[in-house]
Amino acid sequence: MADPETTPDRREDLDEVEARALACVRCPSLAATRTQVVFGSGDRDADLFFVGEAPGADEDARGVPFVGRAGRLLGELLAGIGLQREDVFIANVLKCR
Repeated sequence: MADPETTPDRREDLDEVEARALACVRCPSLAATRTQVVFGSGDRDADLFFVGEAPGADEDARGVPFVGRAGRLLGELLAGIGLQREDVFIANVLKCR
């Protein structure tokens, strides 16, 4: 369970990083071809974060990380340990496809 004293700071930090990512065009070729920025989803206060490499076509279309084949596998693995996607935070290092 998250430490209540650090949770607001973490949430604020993630909000700031997300705002920057949504406006980012530092990689012109990615910014020009992406459908949208795929920041992350789930519980921003979670103790468990999953971080992948980059969004694929499914993720770019839906705006949510890990919704394709890898996402289905992740969902099964989470269920195997009694968790759901909403219990963790899921993101990618790269936010654009």
